[in-house]
Amino acid sequence: MGTAYDFLSSHLKTMAAPYLFIGSGISRRYADLPDWEGLLRHFAAFTSHPYEYYRGLASGDLPKTASLLANEFYSVWWSDKRFSDSRDRYGTEVTDPSSALKIEVARYFEEAIEGFKPTAEYASEFSLLQSANVEGVITTNFDRLMSVVYPDYTVFTGQDELLFADPQGIAEIYMIHGSSQQPRSLVLTGEDYDDFQERDAYLAAKLMTFFVEHPIVFLGYSLSDNNVLEILRSLVKAMRGTNASKLKERLLFVNWDSEASPEVRSRTVQIEGGQIEAFEIVVPDFIDVFRALGIKERALPARVLRQLKNQIYELVKSNDPDGRLVQVSDIESASDQLDVVFGVGAKMTVKGIIGLSRWDLVDDVLGSPDRGLPSDQVISEAFGSSFASNWYVPYWKHLRQGEFLDETGNLLPQVEVPSKIHSYISRETKNLGKRSLPDGVTFQDVLDRQGEDWILGHPWSLLDETRDGEGLREYLNNNRSYRQQSYYLTQYAKLAVTLDWLMYGPPNEAKS
Repeated sequence: MGTAYDFLSSHLKTMAAPYLFIGSGISRRYADLPDWEGLLRHFAAFTSHPYEYYRGLASGDLPKTASLLANEFYSVWWSDKRFSDSRDRYGTEVTDPSSALKIEVARYFEEAIEGFKPTAEYASEFSLLQSANVEGVITTNFDRLMSVVYPDYTVFTGQDELLFADPQGIAEIYMIHGSSQQPRSLVLTGEDYDDFQERDAYLAAKLMTFFVEHPIVFLGYSLSDNNVLEILRSLVKAMRGTNASKLKERLLFVNWDSEASPEVRSRTVQIEGGQIEAFEIVVPDFIDVFRALGIKERALPARVLRQLKNQIYELVKSNDPDGRLVQVSDIESASDQLDVVFGVGAKMTVKGIIGLSRWDLVDDVLGSPDRGLPSDQVISEAFGSSFASNWYVPYWKHLRQGEFLDETGNLLPQVEVPSKIHSYISRETKNLGKRSLPDGVTFQDVLDRQGEDWILGHPWSLLDETRDGEGLREYLNNNRSYRQQSYYLTQYAKLAVTLDWLMYGPPNEAKS
């Protein structure tokens, strides 16, 4: 195993499964398909001018080059006998001058992928890619190569399909610039790009979720690729610049260079209005990259997880479980008609309470979701057996709701709680019991003044700066991915304990 494997296997170990962001370099490597410029050069050969003629008129702007080419290709398509079959099949679908070029581009990619098999040179590498454990795929390519790689993944084409669909974020392929199966969806010309950028707010919001919660592995792109830069620009704009620095751990650009020695280095990506830090992984081939992506095994296949999530979503959305038939079968062989049976509103058993993780209790304090846990059992059962004495776990909410406390926030004399709770109270009283809790200062004010490193490094001192519990709650909800990183994991838990104390602990006057 080499440098890339060692870095990725360690770096991704504590993170959620990654998304792949696939560029034209991957299709060129495995299916011998051209990049954007090569594609335009191919179709310019059918006109009376070479590709360079259109590129010069467009001053090197590729979308404008495509627009100029499309305008001239339109008349060629309607008159050249080489396209007679296309005219017979798709003539009624032509709605504007770019339609003819999009139809032929789509056919070109469809024919290239039909019956696709990787060459012997890349067969083993391609097999490793198919075995990679990835949550989903984002691509600006038009071809369907990724559907060959992950045939069980659901495909969403363009922004319009995302707007009216219910993506689950698992086992999905997002063809954000369109698909060769839908010629009209292709983002090819200058007009297409203008329209795409005017309506990219929803897409940017969707991608931001992936970028915040998952590492993103870029394959087949250059660090200067305009498609990547535009996506990053939209993300930074959506994040309002405040959290862009946190993207570095999640942005992993794989740079293929057949002559290079493997190397991992930090790179700065320049974008409009600023810059983003990222990791660049230089490799002579993708073997170690794909091996590293395949080492983390799932408890269930991604396809099955997506079906489970979708079924729960549909049940909650419809609020109508009636009329559903349930088939008991091996989950590995489940069909696309898989149904899920679960109970809502039933009191959790003691066994279920004991099985709670500390993140379940953190989520409960954050209210996302509020699990409606029986507080008396949480205190007596979960804290009696589930958590180590040196862990940071919220408990004040359940002391308060379980009526274990008096008005001053002290344990009632007649109640019995696990000894661990006494230890936790002693620790939190020492850390949080004498803090200033100033009024009128928001959490965002502190974040802007002190910076995020200070917030994470001083979870107890935060209460000397602000008593804005809702601001802290919002911050923790927006930064759940820190639970997947070894240092930030503990600091995140401490901040959750701080929130728990602030919202449910002793009254403010008792705290000061």
